[in-house]
Amino acid sequence: MFLLDVDNTLLDNDRVKEDIRAAVASLVAADRASRFWSLYEDVRDEHGVVDFPETLRHFRRAFPDEPHAEDVDRAVLSVPFERYLYPRAMDVVARLWAIGDVAILSDGDRVYQPSKIARAGLLLAARGNVLVYEHKEDHLAEVERRFPARHYTHVDDRAALLARTKKGLGSKATTVHVRQGHYASEPPSGPPPDIAVERIADLLTLEPARFGG
Repeated sequence: MFLLDVDNTLLDNDRVKEDIRAAVASLVAADRASRFWSLYEDVRDEHGVVDFPETLRHFRRAFPDEPHAEDVDRAVLSVPFERYLYPRAMDVVARLWAIGDVAILSDGDRVYQPSKIARAGLLLAARGNVLVYEHKEDHLAEVERRFPARHYTHVDDRAALLARTKKGLGSKATTVHVRQGHYASEPPSGPPPDIAVERIADLLTLEPARFGG
């Protein structure tokens, strides 16, 4: 069973955020754009996860007179996520299906993140096998119950989360660090990844035996 992360693993989430930042800056005054991202951080601190819908609700409450509030909503909620997939990400998913089963295992809120996954085409690519948690590293037992397998290969851009998987599943897991995005150089704070690659497309070159099991 392949467990695939989304943000900065299959999809360039850093670029998504940059483009949302540019869109918000083009729609509202500079002080309000700055306040939007301050609220974004407040919500993330409060909920422990990025939550754009809640950020938008806070923004509307902070600026009920904002004439471009609906445009800001549209800029955030209507991102064409399929355009932000990393090169050959879908080819990787297809190849992994030829080796084993595939599931998306993602962090995020329960509204925006599933919508992102679906609109990027990843829900279909994963054949409906999608799990979204606020802190996925705390739900390994639930993942095992949902997708029982002899061996798991966890593919993620965060070495620290891969270390948690390795601690939790031990020899039943192979961890693959895709060094993309702003967490690329994050230390593992635990067992190092079994495999490290520079980009998701590199998984197309690995022999199936490298994934373990």
